[in-house]
Amino acid sequence: MMNTHFHDHDHNYSHAHHAEGCSGKSFYDIAVSSLKEAKCRITKPRLAVIECLADSAVPLSPKSIYEKVQTKNDLNVDQVSVYRILEALTKLGLVHQVFPSGEYLSCNTRCEVNPNHVMLNCIQCGKVEEIHLDWSFIYKIYERVRRTSQFEAKKHMLQLDGICAKCQ
Repeated sequence: MMNTHFHDHDHNYSHAHHAEGCSGKSFYDIAVSSLKEAKCRITKPRLAVIECLADSAVPLSPKSIYEKVQTKNDLNVDQVSVYRILEALTKLGLVHQVFPSGEYLSCNTRCEVNPNHVMLNCIQCGKVEEIHLDWSFIYKIYERVRRTSQFEAKKHMLQLDGICAKCQ
């Protein structure tokens, strides 16, 4: 889920974890600076989870993140802590939860800076890609929902499940 601020964004680029239009910073750097901005402690377990997500181009389950953190970093972190860290990173707009698997994927563009993206989830190979849309497309959906359902949307997570070009 993403915070939606009603800004008119000009971003209309495709992005597979670091593409044209990105800030040029790595997910790791963005995540660390975001934690600092939010006045969150920079702990070894948080850094290990961030590093694990930064190293992966595919979504990871909390269990696989936990196992990688334990193996690679030799940290004594319990699984509940990994879930809490993922929850904090999600609230900061740094990771997405991909459905239906519930796995987590890093985001190189902070969601509160540009929430106008759609997750493209390949149901065959598991690759997930973000594409960014002009705000006008998302706004039309919000307006239609508000008008027809009297529902005021505050957050959105758009995900399309299908088959990527490579798997077709």
